[in-house]
Amino acid sequence: MINNILIKILGFFIGFFITIIVINYIYIHNNKNKSIQDLIKIPNYYYIPNNIEKFDNNTIKEKSKTEIEPLTGMNDNNQLIPYKEYKFMCITTFYDLKQISNSQGKWFECEYKNTNTNTNTNINSYFTFDKNINLKPNSINDKGAYGADISSVQLNGPRCYNFANNTNTSELYEFSILLTVKIKEITEKNNIIFEMIGNSNEYKISIVHINLQLNENKNIDVILQIGDVNYNGLINNIDKNIIKSGDFIVIGLIYSKKEIKFMLNKQIYKYENKNTFDITLGSTPLVINKKGIIDMELYNFIYYKSIIPSKEYLNYFKHVYYYLSGLHTAISSSVPSPVPSPVPSPVPSLVPSSPVPSSSVLNDNNNENYKKFKTKLEELEYNIQQNLNKKEIETNIDEIKPFNLI
Repeated sequence: MINNILIKILGFFIGFFITIIVINYIYIHNNKNKSIQDLIKIPNYYYIPNNIEKFDNNTIKEKSKTEIEPLTGMNDNNQLIPYKEYKFMCITTFYDLKQISNSQGKWFECEYKNTNTNTNTNINSYFTFDKNINLKPNSINDKGAYGADISSVQLNGPRCYNFANNTNTSELYEFSILLTVKIKEITEKNNIIFEMIGNSNEYKISIVHINLQLNENKNIDVILQIGDVNYNGLINNIDKNIIKSGDFIVIGLIYSKKEIKFMLNKQIYKYENKNTFDITLGSTPLVINKKGIIDMELYNFIYYKSIIPSKEYLNYFKHVYYYLSGLHTAISSSVPSPVPSPVPSPVPSLVPSSPVPSSSVLNDNNNENYKKFKTKLEELEYNIQQNLNKKEIETNIDEIKPFNLI
């Protein structure tokens, strides 16, 4: 009897404790879930309180309308390579001069980082050369980008088939090139400034080159060889002194199956494409300044595997002026600009400042250089648009001469 009572009492307490444990677990679990939910809500009120206005980009846009417009679209974006997403290869003196390595005999692509590599693979990484390249101040502004003196220097790029549109067949359908150079002297009859050689045989010739040919008057005829067709006649008898006296010359070539455009500064010449077969590129390297014949300085070269729009040609001019004028090294007038010393060979540690221009320089309407830039760029933009809109391009030698900005 007593044992039964003890068993019942023990069972009661066991049940009581189990009930307490279950109730306590449910209570803790419910409170825990509630706390987590509260914690999830806290950041919403903490980071974005109802009484604080959210950031609105339109506020910035409205403020910018009251600011002074930069000269004819000249702004910090001009430090960027025009049509950059379509660029295949570029070499330049505008950025890091360490890209030119006399010790390795290589001029590395403008965005190539690992200049200490000894890799033999060169799809679009560098040009090679066998003589030291010296750097010289440009004639617009000695604080601007330097020119690479490639007189007596032939630059050998990657194998030509790397520049083809179809890398399997090495076929070339379309491309654009832009060069900025200063030509100091031309003495030979044939002066090939750019060349790609294709697969030729007894039935066809695949060559793409620009030949600055001296004529009987010692002036310059521009001869284009595209595939097996020689394009000439539009760009003849250019006074050699006009070419030599300029601060720099911009040369462009755009090839498509429909037409060929050749640009010389703000002049644009058009030829109908008369090639009868597809051009296939070969294994020889792309060449700039063949045999080093032209006495010249190179500032910039860009190759695109596509046709650049006309507005990008104008942007290229702005890109060039941005660096040659020294805007990329412009700083506040309260901090003196460093004056670079003459550059020996091989290329030393002289590296232009990072391309962070002073916005005050670009937006100062009282600055004389600002006024000159604005006027000349407006003239340039107008003339380029006029030439692009013409169906027939007439040679106007007087307009070929570059204009001085400073």
